[in-house]
Amino acid sequence: MLADLREEDRLASWHLVTPDGRRYSGGEAVAPLARLLPAGAPVALIADTFPRTTDRLYRWLARNRDMLGRRLGEQACAVDPAERSGRATN
Repeated sequence: MLADLREEDRLASWHLVTPDGRRYSGGEAVAPLARLLPAGAPVALIADTFPRTTDRLYRWLARNRDMLGRRLGEQACAVDPAERSGRATN
C-alpha cells in the first residue's frame, strides 16, 4: 500500500489507506479517518472546511509530540483504557 513511496516519505508522516484503496497522508488524512469513526462527522466537516489549518495542526502536534507526552504524562497516551484510569485488568 505504501510500496510506491520512498522510505523518506513513508517515515515523514502517518498514512491512511481507506477501504476503497485511496491513500491520504498527514493532515489530509484527518477527515477521511474521522468519517470512518462513529460520530466522526463533525471532525471530518471541520477538517474538510479548514484543510490548511488541519494540516498545520497535525504538523505542530507531530513536531511537539514528545513535549506533549511529557506534559500529559505517560498514562494519557496509554492504549489500554485500564491504564488511563489506573486500574489493572486481569
